[in-house]
Amino acid sequence: MKRLVGLFGVVLLLLLAACSGNQGSTSENEEKPNPNDQLESTGEPIEGGKLTIVDLNDAQGLDPHSETNAQSMHYIENMYNTLFKYKEGTYGEIEGDLVEEYEISEDGKVYTFTLHEGVKFHNGDDLTSKDVKYSIERIVEQLVRAPQFEDVESIETPDDKTVIVNLKKPVAPFLTFLAYPMNAIVNQTVVEENGGKLDNADAGSGPFQLVHWKKDQEMVLDKFTDYFKEGLPYLDQVTWKAVPDETSRTTAIRNKEIDIILQLSPKDIQLLSKSEDLTVEPVTGTYWEYIGLNVTAGPLKEKAVRQAIATAIDREAMNKSVKFGQATILTGGPIPEGHWADAKLDTYSKSDIEKAKSLLKEAGYEDGFNITLKVGQNKAQVDAAQVVKQQLQPIGIDVEILQQEDSIFFDALGKKDFEMSIVGWVGFVDPDEFLYNIFHTEEVWNQQGYSNPEVDRLLEEGRETADQDERFEIYKKAQSIIVDEAPMVFLYANQHASAIQKGVHGFDVNPTVSTKSLENTWIDR
Repeated sequence: MKRLVGLFGVVLLLLLAACSGNQGSTSENEEKPNPNDQLESTGEPIEGGKLTIVDLNDAQGLDPHSETNAQSMHYIENMYNTLFKYKEGTYGEIEGDLVEEYEISEDGKVYTFTLHEGVKFHNGDDLTSKDVKYSIERIVEQLVRAPQFEDVESIETPDDKTVIVNLKKPVAPFLTFLAYPMNAIVNQTVVEENGGKLDNADAGSGPFQLVHWKKDQEMVLDKFTDYFKEGLPYLDQVTWKAVPDETSRTTAIRNKEIDIILQLSPKDIQLLSKSEDLTVEPVTGTYWEYIGLNVTAGPLKEKAVRQAIATAIDREAMNKSVKFGQATILTGGPIPEGHWADAKLDTYSKSDIEKAKSLLKEAGYEDGFNITLKVGQNKAQVDAAQVVKQQLQPIGIDVEILQQEDSIFFDALGKKDFEMSIVGWVGFVDPDEFLYNIFHTEEVWNQQGYSNPEVDRLLEEGRETADQDERFEIYKKAQSIIVDEAPMVFLYANQHASAIQKGVHGFDVNPTVSTKSLENTWIDR
């Protein structure tokens, strides 16, 4: 059991800086203290207070089992509990959430979970083993993360607090799947009351419960007073706001109108790090970006054409231009430097225009071609699209950029309605998450339409293998093939940083960008 848990990451210790100030008496003629100024901290958590946190974009919906948008996850996750969760300050190491104790059989196919006593949903219903069974079955029905549970043979609920999951074969990252914030345990009654959908409803048992969500304005969550973790959460209320404009975000936090900016741009990291009133916490994140190439039709059906594009792109120049040099270049596969499954491939360390031209000639496209690149509203990705357009011109590829609203853009990706795209993934922990659903034939996130039987075999083998050294070799082979066939042009892994007002304590700037630590966050002003 310990060995399996140990597969899932390298601990990155994060220290949140504490700062103290002084409060003096005031008279009518003296300037009164700003209520947002921090008082001297005793170091002990303080109950109460309201916190405002800002992200780049709004949620698309509130159903944990059907949403794929990263912003949606941030809005949703504190309304719900999962069986396990990522440990604070780690790169995917896990611990129990709803699960108090667990056992794994020697053959790795039977998981027995004992749930905590006294867990209630926000409507007052008791959370039982039947809710766990219902939730896993609903995840499969919703399809979005069904592949993570495709080897579940049966789920038994011998009593209200015991869940037994029987697998057809060992699944090495199974506990990590159960810790993914959107694999939440939901209240069947609430789901059915809402016609089977949770687009704008709360069926959770988490530390905060939904008050209201006004799309493109704010979402307000109140403390759940019957939360099963004694003394938590500390905060009375959390308000989420979506502020796409960088200047508006930085102005708001400097004026103490908000408490946390969840994701800082590289430019804002430099700017806000100079402020004495803020703590800027950067960590090596799991957010990686790429150029997606639809391999099912047109010039991109040819491997040599895709290799030409991957060879022509100057990732270092793009990093400097778009990310202010703060991202980590991906010269091989998607798994970033520092992860135990990083294959350390150096296939595309430098741009080579002449080699790219030669590859196009080999594929029969010596005179180049026209192509459309779709992108959403993410400013960094829009900027990257302009760089791609410039960098592919010398090899004769004329790129037309089509910027779309996020909902339209992501819908097009899901339908494979694109030629090229620029987008990213965030929150992955195990190499299976980086690779299986994206590159295994016909899996739900395989938007590029990529298929290779040898890659399929390797990814299936990696999912079943428990030994980390053996898994490394398996995933290295798989990444080597994927990088060579280039269904994606891997660009960079981003640094993740948040800006936090002094006086806000306990918020974990997690590499996965999870905000589950809000249940441990408190304010001393």
